[in-house]
Amino acid sequence: MAVQTLSDDSPPRTLAGPAPRRLPTVSTLRALIPSLVPALLMLLVGRFRMGNPSLGRDESATWLVSQRTPGQIVDQAGHLDGVIAPYYMFMHYWTAVFGDSEIAMRTPSLIAVAVGVGVAGELGRRLFGSGVGLLGGLLLVAVPQLSWYAQEARAYGLAFLFATTATLLLYNAVDRHRWWRWLLYGLTVTLTGLAHIFALLMLAAHFYIVVSRWWLSREKPIFWWFPTTFAALLPLAPFVYLGATQRGGQLSWIEEMSVRTVLGAPAAMFGTAVGSLVIIGLALAARWPDRALIRELGVLAVVPPAALIGASFFTDPVWVPRYVLFVLPAFALCAAAALHGLRVRAVLVLALVAATAVPDQLTIRGPATHIGADYRALARIISAKQQPGDAIVYAEVGNWGLRAGIEYQLRGKPKPIDVLAQTPADVAGQLAPLECADPAPCLAGVRRVWYFRQWQTGKPLDDAGRLAPTLSTDYRQIGIWKKTKGTLVLLEREPAR
Repeated sequence: MAVQTLSDDSPPRTLAGPAPRRLPTVSTLRALIPSLVPALLMLLVGRFRMGNPSLGRDESATWLVSQRTPGQIVDQAGHLDGVIAPYYMFMHYWTAVFGDSEIAMRTPSLIAVAVGVGVAGELGRRLFGSGVGLLGGLLLVAVPQLSWYAQEARAYGLAFLFATTATLLLYNAVDRHRWWRWLLYGLTVTLTGLAHIFALLMLAAHFYIVVSRWWLSREKPIFWWFPTTFAALLPLAPFVYLGATQRGGQLSWIEEMSVRTVLGAPAAMFGTAVGSLVIIGLALAARWPDRALIRELGVLAVVPPAALIGASFFTDPVWVPRYVLFVLPAFALCAAAALHGLRVRAVLVLALVAATAVPDQLTIRGPATHIGADYRALARIISAKQQPGDAIVYAEVGNWGLRAGIEYQLRGKPKPIDVLAQTPADVAGQLAPLECADPAPCLAGVRRVWYFRQWQTGKPLDDAGRLAPTLSTDYRQIGIWKKTKGTLVLLEREPAR
């Protein structure tokens, strides 16, 4: 009879059954710390007062479109927000299962940012070691900008996760060539583009990483990156086309570039002035035995924002700090590398970044911080003071956002009649319905009208546009309420003379 031999580290077998399952070793648990600790901490920080801000303007668009049928979402993509259609489709199914409360709609972003921070910690562990990975992840937790988009019902948190994961998978594929590693990388690149087209700017840095690694190793399998990336971009071609053709309408709100905007870019990317200076300053001072590694992460950190800023000077403006959220891990890991082995200084730096970010962390959790008016507070006023037969009209400036914000807050509740709406938005394939060409006949017979506009400054009926003659002549103002970034006016028809 053959005798089976066991190596010294093989688990003993008994007649009672198979060998007992091995418990995780200490080294395995230690390896998880750089990713697990920052991810869990980000989850806690991101969840703090997550439901306090009312849905902002862009978040209201997410709610508005996610409530449509898949066919209507596809139809709108041909007119507007084509590049965001995959996210809208995802949120359609998400809200169908989990509901459409503020917390439910923001949860995918919270999970994505928390996992993305964990992935950044793992990237740091693999490239530099556990200490750098842990510190880099903790620095990201302290960044207010990540907290903001962990609490934003938009796709930026998902883009952050997929882009960071793609970078980790690229290094894995370059170091250990296996076809399935390249396949995973390609799939993640596709997911990154589906989350946000501008996040594909990471590919410029990935190209540099591939060339840099080839220059050091001269291994041909590294060039698998080219066919992999080409295949990964093919499914994104329709969205790139939609983005190019809809660019004028979709990005027209972005302000013109200026020297002041460039100087403020670091603070805008991190959401904190002091924290950005500390992290970027340390990143510039980073030194490592593998000098190529610091250069590669430097390219990943600098090239995407520089490309958007540069393009904004020579073409239409495209610089928006949240579009490059995915570069923050590169900055944080280089800063952590600069503090490698300096434990006391690392703790002090982390404490400084976290402490100086507290005011910004609290500010972004205010009642109306996610772009737009305090829709929740203004909707409560309408609910408390409305009467049967009331109508509501919206300013021309910011029309769809104002309408969506009030519609969301009053969903499932009695609300004034949207008297100007002629063709529903989902039928028109737009964010706002098509309104009456002449508002006067649509308002005929309406005794009380609510008028809602952005901002608190100026005259109550500012931005009324073609509504102004009717509202100012046929009605008198009987109530004015001003909340954060919004003004609500109640008007009553003048008695017949």
